Amino acid sequence: MRLCVFVLLALLAGCGLVPPATLMRSAATSPAPVTAIPVPATATPRPVTATPVPATVTPVPVTATPAPAARRDGEAPVRLMIPVIELDQKLVPVGLDRNGVPVVPKHDVGWYNLSATPGQGENVVLWGHVLRFRNAPHIPAPFARLNEAPVGARITLYTADGAEHAYVVTQQVWVTPDQVEYILPTGREQVTMVSCIGDKVIVNGATVDMTHRLITIAEPR
Repeated sequence: MRLCVFVLLALLAGCGLVPPATLMRSAATSPAPVTAIPVPATATPRPVTATPVPATVTPVPVTATPAPAARRDGEAPVRLMIPVIELDQKLVPVGLDRNGVPVVPKHDVGWYNLSATPGQGENVVLWGHVLRFRNAPHIPAPFARLNEAPVGARITLYTADGAEHAYVVTQQVWVTPDQVEYILPTGREQVTMVSCIGDKVIVNGATVDMTHRLITIAEPR
């Protein structure tokens, strides 16, 4: 069965995902096949620094609350570093609002707290803005330069106990908004960072969406 489509994240200009009822199913479940367009190593990503995000976004509710992933106890990630793009960002744990829409911090990277924690051998899911908010144009979007992180870029996650978890970017994939398979459990340790990329589209004359999602995957070094 086809997984439900992506929708706008709360306060995120089309950069997030609204998981379906099976979003965080167990790691033993195999995700549906996808057809994605890998970004060539030499490709120059399209700039995403144009029209800023409106100050308010109306989230689209989902009809069912996704089941949590099967998770072991572990220390939450609290900081993300990607030196090649000069990113040193705190992580904010995010869940779902009463409508089942993920809550996204305006100016920080969100760690989806129904995904794994570093060292669990599963998929650690992060997401963030690529465009600034109109009411805070002086604050950079945390993932504004994520599309510049090349394969081989080093990534470090720090957990609440001070431990470091080292990863390296292995691929960047352009996907369409209905391809939520990348944020499901994978059965292996990886970090999946979700951001927007592609052409901008005005939705209902007020919000800004983008045509594709950029999935940046990093695996343990």
